Amino acid sequence: MALIKDFNKYKLGIELVDKHHKNLIGIVNDLFDALTRGAKTEVIENFISRLKVYSLAHFKSEEEFMLKHRYPDLLSHKIIHKKFIDKIDEFSEKIGKESIGKELITFLVTWLIDHILKEDKKYADFILKKEF
Repeated sequence: MALIKDFNKYKLGIELVDKHHKNLIGIVNDLFDALTRGAKTEVIENFISRLKVYSLAHFKSEEEFMLKHRYPDLLSHKIIHKKFIDKIDEFSEKIGKESIGKELITFLVTWLIDHILKEDKKYADFILKKEF
């Protein structure tokens, strides 16, 4: 069962970025599915690892894209990305010590929606405006 169902709400109009976001949302939806089925620690740990690896690759690509288009707020955007990775690392450290499923999924959904619709939209609007 998908938690975030209508990806079209989160499209920015930049094909590669939209594809990456769709994949990230897919990971979050898969994690939610696993949690609703009572996922064990190892499964959650695997999702956190998968999410971190994919996020690092996505952030690198996104930051290179912003650099290429001379997005003026690139530095602040990079800081936001770093804070996300730091938070994922915190969740990783908590695994096995406490139940993190609900807190993790709440953080991810809130962060992704907020980040895509606010922060990423800023650079997408900037770039798309420049191209037209």
